[in-house]
Amino acid sequence: VGRSFIDFIHPKDRNTFASQITSGLAVPKIVNVLMPGNHGSPIVCRIRKYRGLRSGFGVKDATATFMPFLLKLTFKDVNDEEGKVIYLVVQATPLYSAFKTANEKIPHHPPFMMRHNAKGILDYIDPESVSYLGYLPQDIINKDIFKLYHRQDLPYLRQVYESIVKEGGLNRTKPYRMLAQNGDYVKLVTEWTSFINPWSRKLEFVIAKHIVVEGPSKPDVFQPPTSTTKKSAAIPDEEKKNAQGIRESIVKVMNEVLTKPAELAKQQMSKRCQELTSFMESLMEEQPKTEEELRLEIQDPENNNYERDSVMLGGISPHHDYSDSKSSTETPLS
Repeated sequence: VGRSFIDFIHPKDRNTFASQITSGLAVPKIVNVLMPGNHGSPIVCRIRKYRGLRSGFGVKDATATFMPFLLKLTFKDVNDEEGKVIYLVVQATPLYSAFKTANEKIPHHPPFMMRHNAKGILDYIDPESVSYLGYLPQDIINKDIFKLYHRQDLPYLRQVYESIVKEGGLNRTKPYRMLAQNGDYVKLVTEWTSFINPWSRKLEFVIAKHIVVEGPSKPDVFQPPTSTTKKSAAIPDEEKKNAQGIRESIVKVMNEVLTKPAELAKQQMSKRCQELTSFMESLMEEQPKTEEELRLEIQDPENNNYERDSVMLGGISPHHDYSDSKSSTETPLS
């Protein structure tokens, strides 16, 4: 009590925490007052654990350990002896690894979402993914998704991406492996969708809905990779080169001009443009109504001429004459 909360946040997560507070304060105060339950997007931060005094008073020598929490932030106006003060209320939920045993089979786990662009760079990941993969969103955003796929699964995933490009998505893949934060792999199946830019007819991004079917050999995904894990993950140069070649070929496939989904997007955009054009033409062809017709439609009991004129032409007629309160009914819509 009395300490700054941000002192307990991991140094790598302080920017994330501070930016969430800044965006919360940018919301008008009336919104914060009327909507106390408006948390905004939850964030994940590591909070320092209490080191304790069990080993004497040499607390400074103890290594600081951090634990991940899901934080929901709320601003509240509180009246105290100093007057009205804004308080930041933090609801912190501890996050644990979703796995208890090695290679745990998962029958019904909720899915989590990831999104990457046509170069394979991640730009969104669900906070729900943290318990399954061990990465905090801020640690993995802007990283290459292809570095997380197991190199032996890359040939199959190239076929998957080819299908996404040709068909716009894929219902369900066979199980494949994704790298967790602790250096081991989880097995998952994925439903894929994509967004095609109708103007460039190119793939903009791919959305993956992942469902974990088997946990890693080391169940605690928050543990740092051990030296043994790093050694076993060492890859021969030839395999590295081959894997990199497949990654580059997948990126190339995603950036080519598309076939079926691109044509569909183009047709939808053309249809939308035609609908908009015909709507605008119908507006242009409509004859402006006479002043008598408009007066009947408005049915102004007080006969307020200024208000009536504003309704007639939105109060923007260049011919408005306030002295005689008449609007030009000859001005065509443009």
